[in-house]
Amino acid sequence: MKATLCENIMIETTANMGLEDYRNVAIIIGVMVALIVYITNSYYQYKQRISENAVRYLDIHSKLFENEFLRNNIKAMEDGEFKRDTADKESEKAFNRLLGEIEHLALLSKNGVISKTANVYMFGWFALHIQPVLTSEERNNVYWELAVKFLDELRDEAEDFYKLSKLKREKYLKKRHFFH
Repeated sequence: MKATLCENIMIETTANMGLEDYRNVAIIIGVMVALIVYITNSYYQYKQRISENAVRYLDIHSKLFENEFLRNNIKAMEDGEFKRDTADKESEKAFNRLLGEIEHLALLSKNGVISKTANVYMFGWFALHIQPVLTSEERNNVYWELAVKFLDELRDEAEDFYKLSKLKREKYLKKRHFFH
């Protein structure tokens, strides 16, 4: 059997390779393996961050629903009879805790841990009821700025969401929610 030109070149090249050539080939193979390992590791770290973000968000989200203020007022919100009693000191303490928990949610959102679409879907309905009862003191308090702004934006987005057709809502919810 007659060797092809390509096979002849490979045989001659291999036969003429010195120790330095083998070292260069080994370096190239090593770099390629390292690159493959780096890309694979980066991909799995990305997937792990998505999972961690989801868990972090769901933990904070579940704390919101453990809040006494929401538990005590959810039925009134559902019935359209919700009114905030600022004279009730215990209720106000619970509302302040709720704002603190909303602030945690706002921080996650602001840092790209969770998408706006997930916030609208998971908490938009509550924002529609909580945002209007914020007092001017809360709106003007430097330490509540993040929570207030988050509720304002979330309320606007929730209103827009509820105006969408079912088909558009389904498309909206197909977005990747835990993207960073």
